[in-house]
Amino acid sequence: MATPAFNINAASVLSALAAIAGTVIYLTQFSESGKLSLSERFDAIPDVDSHLQTIEGLKYRDDGAIAYRWRADSADRMISSGDVHLSKPYYIGNIGEQRPWTAQAINGTLSQNGQQLTLRQQVLVEDLIHEAEIRTEQLSIDLERSIVSTDQPLNLQLPNGQTRSVGMKADLQQEKVELLSQVKGRYEPL
Repeated sequence: MATPAFNINAASVLSALAAIAGTVIYLTQFSESGKLSLSERFDAIPDVDSHLQTIEGLKYRDDGAIAYRWRADSADRMISSGDVHLSKPYYIGNIGEQRPWTAQAINGTLSQNGQQLTLRQQVLVEDLIHEAEIRTEQLSIDLERSIVSTDQPLNLQLPNGQTRSVGMKADLQQEKVELLSQVKGRYEPL
């Protein structure tokens, strides 16, 4: 009985090497995001051990539905505190209850344990209260207890008027919003 012979020629070897080289180039230049590029120079930032760009985070409820989602243009993990500093954070809450609300800002911080998201500078909150827009300079979101608060002045804009106050506390599980002090409002009949 004759044994099958394998004919390996130069073209087959070159084709295999070209395929391997193409795969290596693809993986090192494009990765999963399609944009991986190796930088020749990295400027270290004091107290930062990690830097991420264009990131997104999800939190799932016990039933598997999405509880909330957040994203940011970039994130730096601080060595001293373990907090994550965010650039242009965007938060979407109450996704599972189908009444989503959003909050965005220039900067933010996610606590080391991931339970507290603090938004700073030009904070805009939409639909926390139905058809309302809230503007303030700082907002804290307790991600585990669904409590949103600020001790800063805020402007609450509704379709038929506006309310200004200093400070707010909203318990989203109880559907209760409390304006804390210096509350002034002006509304027109609909």
